[in-house]
Amino acid sequence: MLDMALVLATFECPVSVILQNAGVSWASLPTMPDKSPLALSGKLKSLPLYDIDNVLIDENSCKERGIKVNDHFPGKLCERDQILDCLNISDVVLEA
Repeated sequence: MLDMALVLATFECPVSVILQNAGVSWASLPTMPDKSPLALSGKLKSLPLYDIDNVLIDENSCKERGIKVNDHFPGKLCERDQILDCLNISDVVLEA
């Protein structure tokens, strides 16, 4: 889904990334060397380059799973109301 978000942003589509439920685990991944084949850090670092600045992390999902967001993750914790507002103004929602 991250690749799809980058492709959509390439075509100047407004893109927001929302992590909730089990997806909040991404926000707690340790930083890996960028050259590692398992590293998402390069893609995550490139989000702002593609004008993907709205990365929302569901605070309730983090609390339910005992997840602490990595300091280097490019997103912000928010309440579900803010996530619902973002979803309600979206033309298309892709879910993974």
